[in-house]
Amino acid sequence: MRILRSDWHFISAASLIFFSSLFVTLWDFTQVQNIPCGGVVSVVGLILFATGVGLRIATKRTLGKSYTYTLKPGHTRILVTHSMYQVVRHPIYLAMILYTIAIPLIFSSLIGLLLMLGLIPCILYRIGIEEKMLLKEFGDQYKEYITTTKKLIPFIY
Repeated sequence: MRILRSDWHFISAASLIFFSSLFVTLWDFTQVQNIPCGGVVSVVGLILFATGVGLRIATKRTLGKSYTYTLKPGHTRILVTHSMYQVVRHPIYLAMILYTIAIPLIFSSLIGLLLMLGLIPCILYRIGIEEKMLLKEFGDQYKEYITTTKKLIPFIY
């Protein structure tokens, strides 16, 4: 199965942003630590990180053999709509947002947080590609799923 070229764009951009942000976060932690109330913010970051990692693990288990790191048309055999997929259509991306935003919070890095927020447009771009692929693959079944389930944020979006 071929991997979509646009998926490589996502992987490249997201990796560049993530690792650059991680580097800046660690530098900022050792030099500046410019988020007020750093201790409280760090605890919030730890909670978000644990939630994100837990959600990602649970989502991968729910998907089973349907899970891939890259988008591969025709790879998915069934449309998964149970477990956390009843609440949002893209829980893995929600998990990714949670734990990537959590890292600079843990280290009280405002600069790192601002850079990590740059991942959100990359993730939204990939969601768009994935939704087109799933619509093509599952047709009316996926259209029905879209009408009953939020995209990324439970009960909101």
